[in-house]
Amino acid sequence: MENIKLLYIDLFCGAGGTSTGVEKATLFGNKCAKVIACVNHDANAIASHAANHPDAVHYTEDIRTLELSPMVEHLKKMRMKSSEPQFIYM
Repeated sequence: MENIKLLYIDLFCGAGGTSTGVEKATLFGNKCAKVIACVNHDANAIASHAANHPDAVHYTEDIRTLELSPMVEHLKKMRMKSSEPQFIYM
């Protein structure tokens, strides 16, 4: 994950179209973004997203009541694996 500059958390992941776009992002010809976690209240959407993005952590939750502690811990671990990325919640 040395070229990764963006760790992405998809809060409305659906089937994964936005996440696919994020995963295809490049900077100077190098992959620069990684989807690390996804949230959706619909189990079918999460199942579809997990099939398309198996490396991301998936939460079947309503974002209004989502317990953030596990996601924050996952983000900390992923930041340690990359070279000081920026991150965004989307």
